[in-house]
Amino acid sequence: MIGKTVSHYRVVEKLGGGGMGVVYKAEDTKLGRFVALKFLPEGLAPDHQTLERFQREARAASALDHPNICTIYEIDEADGKPFISMQLLEGQTLKYRIAAGPMGIDELLELAIQIADGLDAAHAKGIVHRDIKPANIFVTQRGQAKILDFGLAKLTGGAGAVSGATATGPEDTPTASFDREHLTSPGSTMGTVAYMSPEQARGEGLDTRTDVFSFGTVLYELATGRQAFQGTTAAVLYDAILNREPAPVSSVNPQLPPELQGIIAKALEKDRNLRYQRASDLRADLERLKRESGSGRILAARSVAVEKPLAAWSGKLWKTVAPVLLAAVLAAGWLYHRSHQIKPLTDKDSLVIADFANSTGDPVFDDTLKQGLSVQLEQSPFLDLVSDRKVNETLKLMGRTAGERLTPEVAREVCLRTGSKAMLAGSIVGLGTQYVIGLKAVNCDTGDVLAEEQEQAAGKEAVLKALDAAAGSLRGKLGESLSSVKRYAMPLEEATTPSLEALKAYSLGARTMSTQGETAALPLLRRAVELDPNFAEAYVQLSIAYSNLGQTGREIDYARKAYELREKVSERERFGIEAVYYLDATGELEKAAQTYELRQAAYPRGTLPYINMAFISATLGNYDKALEYSREELRLRPNNETSQANLAYVYACLNQLDEAEAVYKQAEKRGLNGERLLGNRYLLAFLKGDKAQMAQLVSAGMGKPGVEDEILYEQAKTEAWYGKLKNARELTRRAMVSAERNDAKETAEGYLAVLAIREAEMGQAAQARTDADSALKLAPTQDVEVDAALTLARAGDTAGAEKLAADLDKKFPLDTLIQRYWLPSIRAAVALQRKDPKKAIELLNAASAIELSSVSWICPAYLRGEAYLMLHDGAAAAAEFQKFIDHRGLVASFLWGALARLELGRAYAMQGDTAKARAAYQGFLTIWKDADPDVPILKEAKAEYAKLK
Repeated sequence: MIGKTVSHYRVVEKLGGGGMGVVYKAEDTKLGRFVALKFLPEGLAPDHQTLERFQREARAASALDHPNICTIYEIDEADGKPFISMQLLEGQTLKYRIAAGPMGIDELLELAIQIADGLDAAHAKGIVHRDIKPANIFVTQRGQAKILDFGLAKLTGGAGAVSGATATGPEDTPTASFDREHLTSPGSTMGTVAYMSPEQARGEGLDTRTDVFSFGTVLYELATGRQAFQGTTAAVLYDAILNREPAPVSSVNPQLPPELQGIIAKALEKDRNLRYQRASDLRADLERLKRESGSGRILAARSVAVEKPLAAWSGKLWKTVAPVLLAAVLAAGWLYHRSHQIKPLTDKDSLVIADFANSTGDPVFDDTLKQGLSVQLEQSPFLDLVSDRKVNETLKLMGRTAGERLTPEVAREVCLRTGSKAMLAGSIVGLGTQYVIGLKAVNCDTGDVLAEEQEQAAGKEAVLKALDAAAGSLRGKLGESLSSVKRYAMPLEEATTPSLEALKAYSLGARTMSTQGETAALPLLRRAVELDPNFAEAYVQLSIAYSNLGQTGREIDYARKAYELREKVSERERFGIEAVYYLDATGELEKAAQTYELRQAAYPRGTLPYINMAFISATLGNYDKALEYSREELRLRPNNETSQANLAYVYACLNQLDEAEAVYKQAEKRGLNGERLLGNRYLLAFLKGDKAQMAQLVSAGMGKPGVEDEILYEQAKTEAWYGKLKNARELTRRAMVSAERNDAKETAEGYLAVLAIREAEMGQAAQARTDADSALKLAPTQDVEVDAALTLARAGDTAGAEKLAADLDKKFPLDTLIQRYWLPSIRAAVALQRKDPKKAIELLNAASAIELSSVSWICPAYLRGEAYLMLHDGAAAAAEFQKFIDHRGLVASFLWGALARLELGRAYAMQGDTAKARAAYQGFLTIWKDADPDVPILKEAKAEYAKLK
C-alpha cells in the first residue's frame, strides 16, 4: 500500500492498525494536505455488519462539525476497498496521558469541558457515541480534545432525546467472549466493558445518558489515574458496574477539590434518571467549578506533555514530532509518537516477575534464578518491582494461595490487579553442558512484547553471569539509561553469592518468610550462610527475622556480620544493611533514620523506609511522625497485615482506640485475618475491656508456632494487671515452653525477665531476684540485661544492678535507648533504693525527651513519681502518675498502669485531698478485686485505704 495512490490520496506510510481498521498517512494531492486514511484490515471479510459499522463511523462523524470532534473529510472506495479520509492529528490519546498519572485540576477541567461540549454537539444531532473511553479521546499538542471513533454510534429518535430509549438489536447484547487484554467483548459493537453504562451492560436500549456515564468513568480516571471499575473477567466488571461504587475521588487524590467528587458521582449514577440528563448540564457544572476554583487559565494554548510509546512499526528515529493520526487507530488502542526512540517503561511503571520456566530438570534453578533476577533489577532506581509480599496479598485476593508459582498467566493477572505495566518472564534451557537464559517483558494490558533478551552459559557455574548480562541488557531495553545500568549493576556473584546452592536456600527462605513467617524460614536462611559465609543479604534477613521474633542477641550478631560484608553488595542492599546495623546492632536510631532517608531519596518507591521510620519515630515517642509514616506505609501496602497492625498500634499508643478498631475492621473486609494481627488485636481488646474477644484471640493463637507463645505472654501480662500473680507465672511458664519449642530461647528468657519486674513491683523481691538471675544465665541478651538490671534495682540488689548497668554502658556505648533511657532509669532506681530521690530526679532528666517511647511502659515517669513521693511533693508525684492514665494505650497491659492508680492515691493523700485519694485507691482496688490475697503491695494498699475512711 505504501507509495500507491488511492483515489486522489498518495499513501506515505502505515501508522498502525487493529481489529476494525488499518490507518495510513496519506497526501491529498488535490488540496495539498496530509490526511489519515482508514481501511478495513486485510483479511477481514467485508460482510454487511462490518461494512455497516465502518460506514456508520463516517456518517456519524461527518454529520458533526465541531472543534472537539475529529473531522471526517469523506468516505470512498478504491479497488473494492472502502476507506475513510479524516483529519490527521498530532498529540496523544487520554489513555497515554493518564498513564503519566492523575491530572491537575486545571488541565482536567479544561479538557473535560471540551469533551462535554463535543458530546453535547453529537447528542444535539441525535448521535449516541456508545464507546466513550480514554483511547477514543485525543488531545492535540495544543491541548485541544477530539472525540474519535464513532464506529459504534447510533442515531436516537431526536436531538438529544432522553426519553423513550432507542430500540436496539442483538449487537447491543453483552457477549460471553471476553478479551482480557483490552477489556472488550469481541464480536459485538457494544463498546469497551470497563467504560459501559449499567444499561449498556444489561443490554437495554440506550440514549444519550449512556455517554454521560461513560464520560463519568473517563473523568474518574483523569482524576485518579485508575479505572473506576476494575476486573479481569467480564463477570467481575459487569458486577462492579451494576452493583458497586468506585472509591471516592477524594480518597485517591485528595489534592482535587471536593466539588469534583460530586460532579463525577452524579455522572456515575447507576439509575440514569438520577444521572446528568444532558452533557450540557455536566459541562455547566464543570465550567462553574473552573470559575470557582480560580483555574481560568487557558490551557489550550500550551502543548500537552506527551508520553512516547515504542514506535514498533519503524526502526528509524525522527528528529521532530511527526503528525500522527488517531481517529480510528484509537478503536484498536493504537497510538504512536515518533519524536525519538521511545521507552517501553517510565519511572512510574511497576513490574511483576514471574517464576522461571526451568526445563533443565535441575532443581537448583528453581526459585534461584528468579531471586537472582530480582536482586539484579532491584539495583535499578528506574525499575519498580512489585514485592513478594504484595504479590502474595494479590494472590489471596484472587482466591489463590500465597507463595503459589507465578506462571506467565498468573503473573499477568497479578500484574493487572496491581496496576503494573509489565510482566517479566524468564526461562532456562539445557543444551548438553550449556544453558540458555531467556528474558521477556510483556505489556500486561495488551500482551505486546516490550523487550526480550537471551544469553548462553558455557556451564552451570556461568549461569549467574549469563543472567547478569541478560538482565543488564534488558534494563536498557526497558527504558533505563545506559549510565544508570552501568552504575547500578553489581554482578550477582558479588551482590548475592557465587554459590547456586546458597542462593537456592536463600530464595526458599525468602519465599517461606513471606508466606509462613520467620520461624519456618530460619533453617533455610541459616543453611544459606552455612553454604556461603560471605552471603551478606542472607545475614540481613536472619537479623530481621530474629528481630521480629524478639531474639535480640542473634539479631545483633547477624546485623554485625552483614555490616562487615556491606562493601560486597549493591547500593540498595548496602543502604539496607547499614540501616539494620544502626537500628539493631549499635542502636543509633538517628543514624538509622538518616540512612533510611538516603535510601528513600535514591529509591523513592520503596516501602521499607516508611515502615522503619514509623518504628523509629514511635521508639523516640514522636507519634505524630509515626502516624504519618504508618499511613503512608498502609497507602502503599493496603493489603498487608503488618501494615494494618502497625497503623492500628500507633493509633492505640495515641489512645485513639476507635481509629485502631476501624483499621482492624478494614483489614477484615480485605480478608486479612492472619496470625500477624493476633497479638496486637489482643492488646486492643484488652484496652477496650472486651474479654470475649480476648478469649477468642487466645483460642485462635493456640498451636500456632511463633504466635502461641506471644498470645500466652499477653495473657500473662493481663493476669498481672489484675494482681493475679500465680496465674501470670503459670502463663509465663507456658509461653516460655512454647517459645523454646520453636528454638526461641532468647524470647523465652525475655518473658521470664519481664515477669521478674512484675514480681519486684508486687513486693516479691526474693523471687524477682531469682528469676532475673535465671534469665541472665540462660540468655544474657541486651533486653534481658536491661530488664534484669531494673529488677535487681527495684528488688534491693543495687550492686547487681550497677554491675549490669556498667556492662550495658560498655557493650552499647552508642545505643540511643540504652544511653538516653535505660541507663538513666536503672541508675535512678538504684538511687531510690538508697533513699536519694533528688539524684534520681536528676538522672531521669536525661530520659525526659523520649520517656514516652513505645518500648518502655513510661518507666521514667513511674520512677520520677516515686522520687517526688519520697520528697513529699504530692502534686508533682500526682502529675507523673497521671501520665499512666492519660497514656493508657501506650502502657497497655503492663503492671505499672494498674499500680499507678495506687500511687496516685498516695500522692493525693499526701496533699490532703482525701476525696481524690479515696477515688484513686478505689480504682486500684476495683481492678485488683480478684487479685491474689497474699501479694504484699495489695496488703499495703488495703491498709492505707482503711486509714482514709
